[in-house]
Amino acid sequence: MHYTIRQGHWPSDLVAPVQAIDGVSLPDTAAVIGADFPGLRPVFAVEQGDEVAAGQVLFTDRKHKEITHVAPCAGTVAQIVYGPRRTLSACVIKRAAQATPRQSMPLDDSTDAAVRDVLQSRGMWPAFRTRPFGRTPSPDARPAAIFVNAVRGAAAPDPHVVLQARTELFAKGAAVLTMLTDGLVYVCQAKGHPLCPITNRVRVATFGGTMASALPGTHIDRLYPVQSGRQVWTIGYQDVVAIGYLFATGQYAADRVVAISGPLSESPKLVQTILGARIADIAADSMAEGANPVFHSGTPLSGREAVFLGRFDVQITATARPAPPRKASWLSATQGALIPTAALDRALAPRVLPVPLMRALSVGDSETARRLGCLALIEEDVAILSQLCTSGADYGLLLRQVLDELMEDAA
Repeated sequence: MHYTIRQGHWPSDLVAPVQAIDGVSLPDTAAVIGADFPGLRPVFAVEQGDEVAAGQVLFTDRKHKEITHVAPCAGTVAQIVYGPRRTLSACVIKRAAQATPRQSMPLDDSTDAAVRDVLQSRGMWPAFRTRPFGRTPSPDARPAAIFVNAVRGAAAPDPHVVLQARTELFAKGAAVLTMLTDGLVYVCQAKGHPLCPITNRVRVATFGGTMASALPGTHIDRLYPVQSGRQVWTIGYQDVVAIGYLFATGQYAADRVVAISGPLSESPKLVQTILGARIADIAADSMAEGANPVFHSGTPLSGREAVFLGRFDVQITATARPAPPRKASWLSATQGALIPTAALDRALAPRVLPVPLMRALSVGDSETARRLGCLALIEEDVAILSQLCTSGADYGLLLRQVLDELMEDAA
């Protein structure tokens, strides 16, 4: 079944990279970033200065000790930084020049318990995000369905290109996912040949249209909407490959293909790097001479200014540094006001009323936001609202505050 999405933002005029992987680009440093895991309070298994192997446990989740976060590369723990209330800010690894090869050994994927133990103890459980709330699932949670996002975003890598030599691993990873749910695994992709075999447990749905067609929130809304008491999970297609590789070999795979693009990118391209790579290390040779870019991890619409590649991002956007603010003028009279427009009315692909939701989020009315459908959304879904609204509000931040409050109430 194919879905054409007409709500949301149409693709930008960014120059898309050539859809061919332009070699391997490894960073000097990589990091696990706390911003990717809201509220995570780590219990570290390593200290600053320790040497670690790729896939070695760095820390566990204080609330759920079964869930591990692992090193994306071999090297030395260069920095451990905490945020407010001992949450994680960053754990930075200085990459070793050469990693020690490890023996390959397939892992047991025959039961739900075996699959969970492997994913949680080997660092792959944090690849999942829940709807509602957009958090890492609890160790014993069982979703009603799992959504694999393999729809190409604007200027992002084409999944068909990335998976050319990895189709068997992708299919194995998708099969492993079926052990975690009694429902279906939905592989969401663009039109074209199916990225994996279709079975009675794995379904393929195709999406196209606006930039919202590449968002898991849109896929969930069309195929299996979030309802009260029902949880679904999302995961990226390259993480599914990594899961297939883990069970096939017993080894953690941190390699990812990412796109480097943006107004200051002289030669937009795809590169193979690792999770959490320091962006300047892998993107410098793509920049125009004399450029002093601001790097964003993610799309131009929903990405955040960052030093390191985000855990769930497959795109880096290089933009010019913003100009200093101008003096106030009569135009500033509109600042701070939420003015309904036709563009706002059609901004969200999930079937949520944008303007009433924006008003509820602006005043922190979590109950009204819940009734309007905010539990189906995370920050990336509402990024377009921040761009279109004259108030200057960050609706991603406002949504996160409301989701956190609703999650505490539900606990």
